[in-house]
Amino acid sequence: MGVALLAVATRFRAVQRMDDLIEEAAGPHRMYLRRAAGVATLTGEKFVHPVIAAATAATLFLTRAGPALRYVLPLAGASLGGIIAHHLVKFLYHRPRPQVALDRDKTEAAYPSGHTTNATAVVATSAYLLVREGLMPLPLAAVCVVALCLATGLSRVALGWHWGTDVLGGWMAGIGIAALCSW
Repeated sequence: MGVALLAVATRFRAVQRMDDLIEEAAGPHRMYLRRAAGVATLTGEKFVHPVIAAATAATLFLTRAGPALRYVLPLAGASLGGIIAHHLVKFLYHRPRPQVALDRDKTEAAYPSGHTTNATAVVATSAYLLVREGLMPLPLAAVCVVALCLATGLSRVALGWHWGTDVLGGWMAGIGIAALCSW
C-alpha cells in the first residue's frame, strides 16, 4: 500500500522537486562516488541476491537440523518476490528515469528501484532467519541489514540510475516482501 501511495506522490511537483534537488546534489560528486557505488550496488544485482539467499540457506541447512524447505522457501520467496514485485510495479506505473540514466539509453521504468527491492528483500529475510536460528545476534543483524540496504539504495542515486523516491519505494517493497517471507 505504501509503495502505491509513494508512486502516486511522485506525480506531485513538490515530490519531484525533492528528487531533483537530490539529483542536483549527487551530480557533481558522481565521478568520485562511481567506484564505491559500483560495489555497493552489487547486493541488488540479479546474479548476486540469489547467491546471498542460497548461501544463507546452505548455512542454515548445514548448522541446523530440520527440513531444508524451512529455509529455502522464505529465501527463494524473497529473491523471486523482489524480482516479480518491482517488475509488476514498473509495468503498471512507468516513471521516467533521471536524465543521467536516459543519456545512457536506460529507458526501463524507474519506480521502484529493482536493485534496492531485491537487496532489501533478501538481506532482511536472511538476517531474520539467521537471528531466529541463533546464528547471529539481533544487533549485528540489524546493523548488517541497514548498512547493506542503505548502501545499495544510495548507490542507485549516486550512479544516476534512480530518483531518491525510487529507492524509498524499493526499500518499502523489499521490507514488505521480507516480512511476508519471514512470516
